Amino acid sequence: MDPFGWDLQQFGDRYDQPPNNALLRNGASHALTLPLDERSNRRQVSMVEIYVLPVVLLPETRCEPPRATRMLSAFSGARAAEKAPRPPPCSWGLHAAARKPVTWPRSCASYAAGRALMARTPLLRLLEKLASEHHAARRRGLSTAALREERAATRERDARRGISLARRRFLGAAGAGALTLVFPRVLRAAANPTIAIVGAGIAGLTCALALRDRGLSATVYEASGRMGGRMFSNTTSWDAGQVSEWCGELIDSNNRTLFALARRFGLTMDSLEGEKPSGLVNTYFFDGRYYPVAEAERDFARVYPALLSDLLAAGETTTHDRATPAGRALDRMSVFDWIASRVPGGHASPLGQLLDVAYVIEWGADSRDQSALNLVYLLGNQPDPDHFSVFGASDEAHHIKGGNQQIPIAIARALGPHAVKRGHRLVRLRESPAGRQILTFQRGPGVIDVVADWVVLAVPFAVLRTIDLRGAGFDARKRLAIEQLGRGHNGKLHLQFSRRYWRDEGPWPGRSDGSTYADTGYQNTWEVSRAQPGEPGLLVLYTGGAVTDAMSTRRPFATIKDAGVLADARAGLGRLERVLPGGTKNWNGRATQSMPHASPLYEASYSFYRVGQRVLFGGHEAARQGRVLFCGEHTSLDFQGHMEGAASQGARAAEELARLIV
Repeated sequence: MDPFGWDLQQFGDRYDQPPNNALLRNGASHALTLPLDERSNRRQVSMVEIYVLPVVLLPETRCEPPRATRMLSAFSGARAAEKAPRPPPCSWGLHAAARKPVTWPRSCASYAAGRALMARTPLLRLLEKLASEHHAARRRGLSTAALREERAATRERDARRGISLARRRFLGAAGAGALTLVFPRVLRAAANPTIAIVGAGIAGLTCALALRDRGLSATVYEASGRMGGRMFSNTTSWDAGQVSEWCGELIDSNNRTLFALARRFGLTMDSLEGEKPSGLVNTYFFDGRYYPVAEAERDFARVYPALLSDLLAAGETTTHDRATPAGRALDRMSVFDWIASRVPGGHASPLGQLLDVAYVIEWGADSRDQSALNLVYLLGNQPDPDHFSVFGASDEAHHIKGGNQQIPIAIARALGPHAVKRGHRLVRLRESPAGRQILTFQRGPGVIDVVADWVVLAVPFAVLRTIDLRGAGFDARKRLAIEQLGRGHNGKLHLQFSRRYWRDEGPWPGRSDGSTYADTGYQNTWEVSRAQPGEPGLLVLYTGGAVTDAMSTRRPFATIKDAGVLADARAGLGRLERVLPGGTKNWNGRATQSMPHASPLYEASYSFYRVGQRVLFGGHEAARQGRVLFCGEHTSLDFQGHMEGAASQGARAAEELARLIV
């Protein structure tokens, strides 16, 4: 089995705060350091005998100007970004071989790390695509129609040459942010500290695996009897052997940690978009009528300048210790108010309703409860248009063939039979007078205490707020984040149909790809059965906020045998019937409903920033507290709410801990 590979920038989720001491040590002499030279606003990367495996080495890959400069050029029609002096190429392979320092601008650090907020739902990915097209068209002085014609011609030419869009996007991402993968050798620790990791989701398990690769053993304590947390596959409910996900489903091609784990354990990534027949389109339905995609694009063009203006004013990021005045103001504004003030017609317009639905389901909360920066950063922060990702800001969607849960199961097996202790629910954490950590677990009818030198808390803050942490010694900002960070409420109502009837011609515009957005009560659907065999088709009715809370199902994970699921299925079919008629007649009677926020193991579908929370404690979620470290999707600024956020933060916590111990 190949050793575990970690990207050079994988351990610093915030691009402006890289680790300043050794990231990797092989024996005693091999290290990578990232000191920050404030005078030149650049990092100097000194490479000393690190072991480098090139994946895609593009010798003339260049560091781009800061994203804000590029966007300002696009917005104003100026060409300042192109005329500005460009930094030298990031010739990683040459510098590594010559063992010379690499001067790395901050913007390139962000770019090479693949720093980009990622949409979770098809609707948000489509809106990202629209924003990207407008950005690229303005930058090049083209209309969006002309840009699309040019891209269509490029795709047709590539198809004749046998180059797929997915391949182009992968190569673009690899060239920009994954030139090399660094494989650490086994590290011999000077001592053998006791390390307790709480939570056997993908964050905790990845942390344990990364520690083991560095010669450090840890024990993982899991409250349930199952591995994987919110990576939870359903392989038994459907005809034709199809698979669905109770929780996390889609994997983007820039999710390098998940791809590295899949490669390590020999798991196959299905390309969902690559398997979809051509000519299929999204379907929108608002105010009793279909809302054509072309009309939505025209409406979006009127909103784009305001979106870009807010993005530039807010700056690269907004956290408790780094914010512009505009960023603070936007954080105090809700998504609802942003739509009302920036979209012509506000919430009475089809686009206003579309955006509102998009963000309610994206974060699992009412738009009045969400920071406007959730919208501005996710929709406005587009990748560089000179790279292939502009063919759609969202990369091709992927899924592990056979179910995403195979990744955490494979990690647990690799760790060994005694590394994970199930049935241990943390109820209290306190620090002893000697500075050691005392963890009290509920195990069966009784409780036990475990004493550890170091603790990694890999459970959601929504769960931590139910645990007695009064003696843990956390600072006030950390306690505030734990107590108040938003917790999304999302539901996934899966329905299986005897055939994929939505791909036929019907009363809806064109042939549908199964992705629908509507105000009829169910909010959003997409096809889960893409890249899966068999004639049946699976749709998920994805809901958020108040719509989810109104569901009849009360169990976190339930099948059609549950009366609540049956009631929700019938109601969902009725609401879908107005948009994609024929669902009721084609339904084969199979359905499931999942609402992870209803489980005491998770208490949330995923985290989100409520109004004002970015400037209150944003960026402090991952901050270490003495000998207690934190990881999970909730500690990631760039992949909040995503499996990649959890996995990459597990790797980051392991690296941070290894540096502290050795």
